[in-house]
Amino acid sequence: MATSDTNGPDQGEPAIRRLVDDFLASKEERGSGAYAASAASVLDRFVDWLGARDRTLADLDDDRRGPQVMRAYAKHLRRRATAEDGISASTANTYYAYVSGCLGYGVRDVALSRNPARTEAAREELPAIEGKRSDQQFWSREQRESLLDHARARAGDAIVAEPFEAYAETRDHALVAVLAFAGVRGAEVLRHRKDDRRGRDGLRWSRVDLEAGTMEVLGKSKTEGKRWQHASLPGPAREALGTLYRVQRPPVDDWPVFESSHAPSLWARAREELEGRGESVETLVAARGDVRELLRAERVAPPALTTDGGRSVLRRLTGGADVDPPDGADYLEPHGARRGIGEELYRIDRGLAQDLLRHEELSTTRDHYQHIDAAERTREIDAELERIGE
Repeated sequence: MATSDTNGPDQGEPAIRRLVDDFLASKEERGSGAYAASAASVLDRFVDWLGARDRTLADLDDDRRGPQVMRAYAKHLRRRATAEDGISASTANTYYAYVSGCLGYGVRDVALSRNPARTEAAREELPAIEGKRSDQQFWSREQRESLLDHARARAGDAIVAEPFEAYAETRDHALVAVLAFAGVRGAEVLRHRKDDRRGRDGLRWSRVDLEAGTMEVLGKSKTEGKRWQHASLPGPAREALGTLYRVQRPPVDDWPVFESSHAPSLWARAREELEGRGESVETLVAARGDVRELLRAERVAPPALTTDGGRSVLRRLTGGADVDPPDGADYLEPHGARRGIGEELYRIDRGLAQDLLRHEELSTTRDHYQHIDAAERTREIDAELERIGE
């Protein structure tokens, strides 16, 4: 087990309390102050809930007791959600996600050997969310921020260690940021193996305008003249792409933003473009140190990361961030990012959601988020019925 005591050597502060404080401080330091502010009161109550039951961090780290404790906590949240004037089911699930995120941080910080909140036995006790989209994945704000925090931390650590060798980590962070905030489809910025059209070969720097905050992508419009579209690049996506540009230093404008790191694909491109120049590709690579540096030196654009490769990146990052994916999913999938940010904007401004998602008609956007409209109509009808009954 990763922990065996509950108190620090010099004071009686519970180990779970120290873990919560470290987790919130880490969120603040990494630019997630809003998340930390929302999670703080929930985690404080969780610590109190544990204390009232004489449960400690050691209990959470126990293979048997840990899932039992979290199952009891999930039941506690379910009771709160069914009580008169209690919290909503979605709020109960959000509270649980905050606790799970903190415990996941504990695993990464070696305070815990596993995250008991992620067991099915515990999660099945959470209240069901009415209108939950079981057939389509949506990234919640908490999932998005946890994934971004992890990807940003990886990129930051790699840049500190060796700035110009940190390409893969900064690429992964930028990919998550673009998917999370720009509302793009994976095939609009990554290479599609079965579609060789220009615009399905991966986003190029020549189609990115960081100053304007836009990028040009091949969308899904049925109208030929409207397929190339200018997509928005909100601040977090622009910032991540700016860092990627400085690390990557693309030698030509037509360089892919998200390069493939697949060695066989890089070697195949080198042989395709450089074979027959008098020296073998092996000799040329040996002179440059690796095949990626050879392609850069020769200004030969490497293949872009594929859609399958992008999913592999997200699968790896989801596991590393200890994010709880939606029920039945193994990881946070690319299209769930588009649906998630679209839903968040739709609740604020229907037109903004339509613009970000680049839907030609608002009716298309409404079709995607009918559950929001239905829930709002229900609240309005209930209010009118209550007024009529007075």
